[in-house]
Amino acid sequence: MTHTVLSDDESDHENGTNLGRSRYVIVQEEWRSDELIKWLRTIDLLACGEKWDGRNVARRGNGRRLRVVSIRSKAGVAVSGLPENCYNPSWFKTLKGYERKHLNVTPGIDMRFTEEERACAFQSCRVVLV
Repeated sequence: MTHTVLSDDESDHENGTNLGRSRYVIVQEEWRSDELIKWLRTIDLLACGEKWDGRNVARRGNGRRLRVVSIRSKAGVAVSGLPENCYNPSWFKTLKGYERKHLNVTPGIDMRFTEEERACAFQSCRVVLV
């Protein structure tokens, strides 16, 4: 998958609130399925754990953003060529035939993680709900 699938975060410190600590609100895009959202968040958590790798000091590079889940959403532009289960079924049903064809949807894929992967992801970082 390309970076176009990733979340569109909005910083709450750019408009003068929450100064001193960057916090980014996750803005949901209507076309994304719940399965895709969970998959992306798990990948994000795994990447966070990989950066720290059980040490008290992170590896080089930018630190992980504090990302908070919100109920905010936007239409967004759907990424074409993704597996069928990446698209929100309710949103997909609203599309016209030519719009569906233009998406070049591929067959669904298994997006489950092993117990070990899930344990590693949720042990490394926490997700904050607002």
